[in-house]
Amino acid sequence: MTVEKLDGTSPRLYALVAPLVMRRSVLRQNNNYPFWTSRSHTWFVAWEGEIVFGFVPVEITDCGIAKINNYYVSGDDPRLIARFLQEIVRCYHRDYTIRSVTLTRHAEVFRAEGFVPVREWKEYVAMEYGKNRRP
Repeated sequence: MTVEKLDGTSPRLYALVAPLVMRRSVLRQNNNYPFWTSRSHTWFVAWEGEIVFGFVPVEITDCGIAKINNYYVSGDDPRLIARFLQEIVRCYHRDYTIRSVTLTRHAEVFRAEGFVPVREWKEYVAMEYGKNRRP
């Protein structure tokens, strides 16, 4: 399986993820929130052959934050979530604070990858990578 990093407005990104983001089952898994992108986003997309297994968009803000929000992983596969997080941390942890709006059901995987909860709601947990971690 390949995890490919794509610009938020790349035609290849649209070709890979459009069939997923328009599916009712995928939207349901995202609590019916739509997916969005911009030039400020970078997407990590996992695929093999003709099948896309998931994606995680990361928005880079003017405040030095790399924000994960509205992601999708087929079957909630914890190994794939962990792989995405490892790639994102590798790419951004030196230059940005990495924050995530995490689905509650994925919080343990994020914790195992070094994310710490900073605020909790019913269906989501705001998390930050390495917060209060010693170097």
